[in-house]
Amino acid sequence: MKKLISILTIVCLIATMISGTALAAGESEGNGGQSPAAALYVAPNPGAGLDGRVSVSADLLGGSGTLYLPGKAAADKLCFSWDDASVTLSRDGVDYSSGSAPIAAENESVTYQVKKGAVVSTVTVKTLKGSSSVEPMFLEIDESLGTIDAMNSDENHDTKCYGSVVFDDVSKYMSIKGRGNSTWGTWGFAKKPYNITIYEDAGYQDSKKVELVKGVKTKKWSLIANFLDNSLMRNKIAMDLADELGIGMKTRFADLWMNGKYLGNYLITPKNDYNAPDGGYALENDNYLEEGEEQFAIPGMFEIGKITGDRGYYNRMSVKDIGKEAKAQGVDTAAIEAYFLEAWNALEDFDSENYQNYFDMDSWAKMFLMYEVSKTYDCFSGSLLMHRDGLTASDKLIAGPAWDYDVSFGRTLHKFFVGVAENVQVNAEGWYNDSIGLMAVNQPVSLFQELGKHASFMRHVAKVYNENKRSFEGAAADVDRQREILRQSAQMDAAKFGIVNVCGEYVVAPEIMSALGTGNYKLNYEFTVNWDNYVNNLKEWCTKRVLWLSDHLAPGVDIVTFHGGTVKTDGSDVSGDTGMPFVDVKSGDWFCPYVKYVYDNGLFPALRRLPSSPTQR
Repeated sequence: MKKLISILTIVCLIATMISGTALAAGESEGNGGQSPAAALYVAPNPGAGLDGRVSVSADLLGGSGTLYLPGKAAADKLCFSWDDASVTLSRDGVDYSSGSAPIAAENESVTYQVKKGAVVSTVTVKTLKGSSSVEPMFLEIDESLGTIDAMNSDENHDTKCYGSVVFDDVSKYMSIKGRGNSTWGTWGFAKKPYNITIYEDAGYQDSKKVELVKGVKTKKWSLIANFLDNSLMRNKIAMDLADELGIGMKTRFADLWMNGKYLGNYLITPKNDYNAPDGGYALENDNYLEEGEEQFAIPGMFEIGKITGDRGYYNRMSVKDIGKEAKAQGVDTAAIEAYFLEAWNALEDFDSENYQNYFDMDSWAKMFLMYEVSKTYDCFSGSLLMHRDGLTASDKLIAGPAWDYDVSFGRTLHKFFVGVAENVQVNAEGWYNDSIGLMAVNQPVSLFQELGKHASFMRHVAKVYNENKRSFEGAAADVDRQREILRQSAQMDAAKFGIVNVCGEYVVAPEIMSALGTGNYKLNYEFTVNWDNYVNNLKEWCTKRVLWLSDHLAPGVDIVTFHGGTVKTDGSDVSGDTGMPFVDVKSGDWFCPYVKYVYDNGLFPALRRLPSSPTQR
């Protein structure tokens, strides 16, 4: 698998160059090939909305490039600086010293004559700005404690850099290292993902919980690059939906600079194991697992196995964290494996409902639906997170948090690796969880395939869907909300990186029309020329996929699964209908009957006129 991913990485890089996605003119990696004296930059100016130094992707001694600025920066108050005192910039007969040469207005360019002794050249710089609603994040790395190049070339993510992060106008000490598997890669993408840890002081010993995303305080954060998603939105849309369902995390967009160099637009999330239970443990159905890592195989589950020269095993269970209290009670990988295998054996007994004593039905049904609505590439052997919050018989395996949706919602790499008919992956119809995997292998490849063979689980999936139907239907509207927030930042990101063609979205063309669905579920995609086309296609997927799910999980509709099973429903067992218009009152909520009594008997008339959220009033 890793070799195939590496091959695709090369393909991606070649496609990037062909489609004009090379770095902006005059820009290269690291310091752009510039000596420190020749570097052109804009110094921090908090009064003008610039909290960190921003480098220019052009050599001061001649060329052209781009100045990438935060959306809140006031271009008319900013000037170019340089460190070579013998250099003067001139324009329209006026000479400028460092710190006094005005930059161009947004989306405009300015050309200066550069004088250094007898040498005269010109430099042209275009100004681009991100969205005013997207906060900039400035990472200032002290390379005396470890270089950026060393960190970026470390495939195993062992190399850290140290320094500070300026975000929301506040500076904090931090360490940073790479993260991810295929998104990092041996060959590497032009835009890399990172993890950062916040510290109390420059000793970098005592980590500190901070709130980078409203409502979440934690020490460790992930910076998701979204390099494979031209809309930049898929992870955000998925995370928002999962958060509404109670199995996700809150997130936030940020434009990122590292030592002055613009790195693109990122999604800030808590590190996915940030809330691991103190009295229990966190697991992941994972891949790239090397010898010596805390892991175990699932008997009967298909796994690719360790390929010679590859980084590790696929489709195994990885122990991500064991809480302090659980460790004190003797919990280790062997004990976790013993419990999980009990759960697995119960799951494989299709004549029994004992599996429900091990799997939290609500969270697993919600995660099943997340995989269904998104048709994510990461549908097995990776990114399926779960946790057990205690050690008593009533403490079950809980699915979540939802993670890794950059290749999903109609965008796929999966056809390269797994024997699923293309139309199953890229159109908005059909069940997905139990249709994935190598068709020649008579083994399950996913926990969800085995859960889906239990009629009781599929009935619960339908019930949970109907209880949360408004949340799923709201995904398309969330695309529009994020579009308005992200527009300028996304366009600035595209100006730097261009369009990534690997695992590209499918567009309307004669040779692939059959893969785009039929009837009410047909995906009427736009030809992808610009960012809005990609966003509109994402919205189209959300609309049509949710429509299919709503029709096929409706009360009274039999659920016909890919593997030939039919789950009978009588309507009442899957409706989730409360008879009230409130979006935050579900039929399974303990307070539902009390709210319904008040509503039905008109004891609080205002609620009958305001179909919204009684729990917030």
